[in-house]
Amino acid sequence: MKLKTMLSYLWKIALCALAFYGGAMLGGMVATLTGLPAPAMPAGADQMVLGQYLLLVSLILAIALAFLARKLAGGFLSRWLVLSFFVWIAHAVNNVIEGAIFTSLAAASLFTVVLYGFASLLCGAAVAWLFPPPSRGDGFIVRAKAFFARYHAADWAWRALAALLASPLIYLSFGRLIAPLVTDYYAEGLFGLELPSWNQILPILLLRSLLFLLACLPVLILWQDSQRGLFLTLGLILFLLVGGLSMLQAYWLPASLRLIHSLEILADELVYMAVLLVLFRAPNAAKQ
Repeated sequence: MKLKTMLSYLWKIALCALAFYGGAMLGGMVATLTGLPAPAMPAGADQMVLGQYLLLVSLILAIALAFLARKLAGGFLSRWLVLSFFVWIAHAVNNVIEGAIFTSLAAASLFTVVLYGFASLLCGAAVAWLFPPPSRGDGFIVRAKAFFARYHAADWAWRALAALLASPLIYLSFGRLIAPLVTDYYAEGLFGLELPSWNQILPILLLRSLLFLLACLPVLILWQDSQRGLFLTLGLILFLLVGGLSMLQAYWLPASLRLIHSLEILADELVYMAVLLVLFRAPNAAKQ
């Protein structure tokens, strides 16, 4: 890579990271002005340190989204909205609804949803603008029509149902594997963690699965690279958004707990992505 190109990437990445960080600050101010209560601070956490971690998270997220944005077809508007919605659902809404049942820290707060809503919109706009694809390709509507024309209605029905059920099954399977290592933290209420009942977990998992599917489908529609590239790119970015970045920020938790959950989330999202590719890939897609 030429030095000029590298320097160009560096300032663009920095600008995208600042867009996410600044959007979070703006979103926090808007949420405060509208009277939304902020989530309680975890015991052992410091506001200043969390702000520093947010800068690091913003940088990592900008790098990941820049790579994703370069692989998406379409114009600025469609790519901006698809990227922003994807980040907002996977990183904000998902963590809020999970926090509602797995913690006692009032993490399920509209404050967080608003905060990261602004961050997602501003960062999504910066990434879509600064990292266009080498080839624009067809627009979203054209590609969506082609995407949904792959199968008949009955085929789409069972594939959508399979995708909705796959996420909870994968989640529970990997959760069962690590349960002997982490359950005590939740059962004893350490670090603000809670162990929910099945009546709480199952509805949340189904809602989470529906939201993930709605967020991932537009990315699948606009993707214009190999299936292998889609698996690795979207799988790793989902890992970061769904929990990898959150585990990085949660410095007050034991390192072993953060590592175990990070590995669990990584496996979870890679398998989930593999399932989506099997279910929704084009019938004549090249095996690249």
